[in-house]
Amino acid sequence: MKSIVVDAPAKINLSLDITGIRENGYHNIDTVMQSVGLCDTVTISRMSGQGLYISCNQPRIPCDETNYAHIAASRFFERFGRPDTAISIDIQKRIPSEAGLAGGSADAAGVLVGLNGLLDVGADVETLCGLGLTVGADVPFCIMGGTRRARGVGEEFSILPALPPCHILIAKPAAGISTAESYRRYDRSGARRRPDTDRLVHCLEQADLQGLAKGMYNVLSEVAGLPAIEEIRAVMLACGALGAMMTGSGSAVFGLFTSRGQAKHCLRKLYGLAEGVFLTRPVGYGAVVLDMRN
Repeated sequence: MKSIVVDAPAKINLSLDITGIRENGYHNIDTVMQSVGLCDTVTISRMSGQGLYISCNQPRIPCDETNYAHIAASRFFERFGRPDTAISIDIQKRIPSEAGLAGGSADAAGVLVGLNGLLDVGADVETLCGLGLTVGADVPFCIMGGTRRARGVGEEFSILPALPPCHILIAKPAAGISTAESYRRYDRSGARRRPDTDRLVHCLEQADLQGLAKGMYNVLSEVAGLPAIEEIRAVMLACGALGAMMTGSGSAVFGLFTSRGQAKHCLRKLYGLAEGVFLTRPVGYGAVVLDMRN
């Protein structure tokens, strides 16, 4: 049995603005995205027989045709042909779901990168990103990773200077938020405030972590409707975070710390408020092959 193991990093949004709605209902966004060291592990194996099989260590995650990993594999086979053996995809999840951390998109990215290596297809990153966009708007970023500004529906990228070294604390409340519902709420009420994304980009260019942290903003945080989000954010700021904000459509909140000690102290204080708390760091890569096994 030949297998490939892929690490699939989560993402956070250092800012998120909505700039319009297209005729098809998709939202145009302007966001600064950052990959982090909180990863799912995707193991893809060739087995005897035929078919596509998904397994996951989290019982709440569906392992049927609705799973992003399954969709990504199907799109890959449509483009490059189905192998003459069965394909097994095992997902070891660490990224919380309904958190705004792109956990499903990260798994899809891991599948596309993994199948490309396992089946020795040789597709380039641009091709994989094109396939990924048919699965979900965050998948291309999860393939590339790093620090990038994304516009359009999330498919127009510009590479940015790396986020300065820092410690990133992520806390996920027990309640999640549906991405579709978050955008519906935004459509009904709009936003009172908007991020200055150009200013954030300037801060990255100047390696000004403090300025960036102060300028972070997410328009979807106004419509999240979960008191725990603001409670977690307040604890992070009180514990010394340079800035703290909900990521994506939520419900996870992240804080940027220069002191690992402060971040660990805050982690302990958040255990009672959050379902999951993770201390991680920025990384400069997306889905990456860890191992190939024969």
